[in-house]
Amino acid sequence: MKSLDMVNTKIEILAPAGDYDALVGAIYAGADAVYLGIGEFNARIRAENFTLESVGDAIRLAHAHGTKVYITLNTCLYDREVQKMLDSVATLYNLGADAFIVADLGVASVIRENYPEIELHASTQATIHNLDGANFISETLGMLRVVLARELDRENIEYISKNAKCETEIFVHGAHCMSVSGQCLMSYFQGGRSGNRGECAQPCRLPYTINGKNGYHLSLKDMSLNQHILEILNSGVASLKIEGRMKNEEYVSGTVVIWRRLIDEKRNASKVEKTTLGELFSRQGFTDGYYLGKIDGSMLGVRTQKDKDASKGQETKDIDLEKPKIDMVAELYLGEKAKLTIKHNGKEVTVYGDTVEKSINAPLSRENIIKNLSKLGSTPFSQGKIEVLKSNDIMVRVSSINDLRRQAIEKLFEVQNKVEPKIYKKRELLRPEKIKTAIFLEEEQIPLNANYFDVIFLPLDKYKTGSRANGVQMPPVVFDSEWQEIEAMLDYARNSGIEWALVSNIGQIKRVKEKGFKMIFDYRFNAFNAPCVDYLMKSGAENVILSPELTQAQIRNYKGYSVIAYGHIPMMTTHKCILKDTVGCEKCKGYMTDRQGARLYAHGIYGHRNIIYNSVPIYMADKESEINSFSHHFIFSSESKEKCQEIIEAYKNGTPSNGSIRRIK
Repeated sequence: MKSLDMVNTKIEILAPAGDYDALVGAIYAGADAVYLGIGEFNARIRAENFTLESVGDAIRLAHAHGTKVYITLNTCLYDREVQKMLDSVATLYNLGADAFIVADLGVASVIRENYPEIELHASTQATIHNLDGANFISETLGMLRVVLARELDRENIEYISKNAKCETEIFVHGAHCMSVSGQCLMSYFQGGRSGNRGECAQPCRLPYTINGKNGYHLSLKDMSLNQHILEILNSGVASLKIEGRMKNEEYVSGTVVIWRRLIDEKRNASKVEKTTLGELFSRQGFTDGYYLGKIDGSMLGVRTQKDKDASKGQETKDIDLEKPKIDMVAELYLGEKAKLTIKHNGKEVTVYGDTVEKSINAPLSRENIIKNLSKLGSTPFSQGKIEVLKSNDIMVRVSSINDLRRQAIEKLFEVQNKVEPKIYKKRELLRPEKIKTAIFLEEEQIPLNANYFDVIFLPLDKYKTGSRANGVQMPPVVFDSEWQEIEAMLDYARNSGIEWALVSNIGQIKRVKEKGFKMIFDYRFNAFNAPCVDYLMKSGAENVILSPELTQAQIRNYKGYSVIAYGHIPMMTTHKCILKDTVGCEKCKGYMTDRQGARLYAHGIYGHRNIIYNSVPIYMADKESEINSFSHHFIFSSESKEKCQEIIEAYKNGTPSNGSIRRIK
């Protein structure tokens, strides 16, 4: 449980800053904090972003106005990038960054190991859906805050926020993905642009045909919780996040102004304010479907010409960001070192200069001292009260006074506890025994020759006593409100003799381990690098299925770990059921067709959620020599029992495929 002083902390408005103008707009509008990206290590790589050279001024500007700065490091990193990341974090922290938002569990573990004093927040891409996830990542990686998954409803948000060992942050306005947070591979497998690497091409915004119905079945309206202010203020949430690092200054400042007003006045948005928010940016209006648990077709929307025209009508204005005042006290006494104290926002710093000498010809006047101290043009400050305490008939060089002023302002921004850049110590990974595993969606798919596999997984809710499966797959998502039912199913499986569990995310580790299952961690953990694999193995995994985005060259040092050797990759897991409104709940399976005619299989899973599979399977039966040093994982989705049997025989015999396939390159 959090301490009372944490619960009662003033709720924070966190604004996006994709460029310098947006940063200025956020500060002007009253944001308590901003989040921004640097170069390639953030999930909005197409935003203008900041550089290591430019971000120092941005941090100073924000801090001068009492605004915190959080740096997004919310992409998955390759091994070769870890040292560069570590260097960048040290530089950014020493420039004054207040916290880092991290998605990659390996990145978080490396930062925590090398820089324990740095504040870390778990990105929504870390897939935190429940209290166990929040507490596990807080306890093992020292996360001060978790950004909760956008799919959570208000009851689950409040439960986590009031009981977690860390702060919580939620998105309250802006775009949100159709995919479960941190679980989308669609952009990568359809076009080679990885969402996990900040390059998402947003294929969810395109039209698809399902059961003869053509439409934008994956395109959600933007979210806005502007009608739930009092609930949110009483939920225990620490920070309210506005999405939009790809959007301009008008959107940022306009949106923050309204949210600032609503929070300060503790009320919901008026009709006029809702209209203004929509004109700034929307996709056929807004939705609060996830928050209310009303998940239906009304959540869908696209960016229409009417929406674009409304945004064009917003006036572009030059923001005059008023500089905050600083007060100064100069003490210039004969024979003593010149002393300058400046005060700003409750902080006070003092610097010393040259020794004050007796004037021979022209003593330094009080007016000239004030004139030189007030030269603040290139700083983010303006002149406040300046007090001069001095002896008569003294002489101090003008350059010395200027140096005092510069030193004092530098000290005002100085980071008190700087870190020294560290050399990344490469992990010596455990070497798991090679194992063959497979996931089938239905018992009826499992063929007689499935004894080819050491472990056969069935979805937890599909397992029944007498099954040929000896493992269960955890659902990709488990809300706290679903744990009672999930735990009953786990107990049933364990009491029936099931030994293995395929774990989907960090919020499932504790309970599955406590039930006594041997755990394999699914590809959904996005294991891109050795620190991530190391962290997962130390968290209790028997093996880890590596990210299917990795190439053969990138996995060559992971012998024994598991690769997806066959299967249509699950590209997207949706919390909103796309099948209900198209093929009907009684079928709970069907095909989507994209603009190129590719057929994507969609299957209903526990919790009325869906998985959408790639149209082309990974196939390596005739390339066994390229992956024979790894464990192999097979994914069977739409295949019939006969087809599954045929595929297994092909892998036994090294038979080439006669259809369209993908390779582990």
